[in-house]
Amino acid sequence: MLKKIAITGNIASGKSQALKIFNKLGAYTIDADSIVHKLLLNDIDLKTKIVSLFDTTILEDEKIARDKIAKIVFKDETKLKKLENLLHPKVLAEIEKEYEKVKNSNFIFFIVEMPLLFEIGVQKLFDIVITISTKEDIAKKRSKDKDYMLRKKRQMPLKEKEKLSDFVIENNQDISSLEKNIKKISQIIKNL
Repeated sequence: MLKKIAITGNIASGKSQALKIFNKLGAYTIDADSIVHKLLLNDIDLKTKIVSLFDTTILEDEKIARDKIAKIVFKDETKLKKLENLLHPKVLAEIEKEYEKVKNSNFIFFIVEMPLLFEIGVQKLFDIVITISTKEDIAKKRSKDKDYMLRKKRQMPLKEKEKLSDFVIENNQDISSLEKNIKKISQIIKNL
């Protein structure tokens, strides 16, 4: 059976880069944020519920503007929780649907990039959890997100994530060293 692996880590740690490398090595990869994007575009029921939660000011050209929602939820914990209660079950259902499609295929692993894995308490849905770890100053430099500190506040401290993970991959250097570390861990996981 195809191993279900979650990649997590704090903002600008290199999770997406790690996902690309795993994909190159033959893993089936999906990104929870991409699922959210698709749901916001295509799930009419979800869109209706979100608009009724926030009102029509979050729309831009009839589409939900994620940046407008972000501005609201980073200041309003209650609205954030309500939004997460709408989104998370749908995201997890999509992940499960994808897994069912490919679980008997020839991919080496099934890997999901999930930034808030521990924060929403779904780590038990995965066989293995990998945290991509980056020093704070490097992450800050890499981040192009103007809401870096607000987003970081929402995340569990990195040390805690590392303790809860099966593997930790340090990403404080260049892409080739990240790739080398991922290849090493892939070999270990294949032999489990």
